[in-house]
Amino acid sequence: MSAVGPGPVSITVRRIAQSRRELARAAARLFVERGYEATTVEEIARAAGISVRSFFRYLGAKEEVIDDILEQRIAGFAAALGARPPGEALVDSLRAAGRDSLTKALDDGTVDLYAVVRHTPVLRARWLARCNTYTDMVADSLRGRLAVESDPIVADLAAGALIGLMTTVIDRFADTASDMLADVLDTAFDRFVHGFGDRPRP
Repeated sequence: MSAVGPGPVSITVRRIAQSRRELARAAARLFVERGYEATTVEEIARAAGISVRSFFRYLGAKEEVIDDILEQRIAGFAAALGARPPGEALVDSLRAAGRDSLTKALDDGTVDLYAVVRHTPVLRARWLARCNTYTDMVADSLRGRLAVESDPIVADLAAGALIGLMTTVIDRFADTASDMLADVLDTAFDRFVHGFGDRPRP
């Protein structure tokens, strides 16, 4: 009995997650095309091929649709960072994970969505409210890669700084060509590792 019990629950959870992803993709596309305020729940539901009633079965409000998308991108960066070779220099690990995450964010439209998020107070508030979750993901991937391992606050501080760094890069350079945006991110990671002094390192 116990061997088959978890099966239906697992399938249900997967279906709910898939439905939320479809809603998120439909909403993100509409937010980018038309703006957040001009997009209605009815339009999101129609674009996702479900009823408004079903929409509210999966999500409590229109602004919730961005949560999974943004979290997936941060989780993707954290996973890519965690998968880098243990002996690799931190700046090289950051560059590789950053480029991987940026490529996916450009491909799936997350960079365009973030341009909407930063100009929409209710969406930006959701991003900021979830930053502790995002920071925890990145901190877990940083532990053991930092020079100071004995102080648990170091990974949290570094992760918070990284989240801020990536947000700033996208904020300021979202309209930059994708290859140049990757170079800006590289430079930002280098500064993160080597310091933000006025003078470049020799």
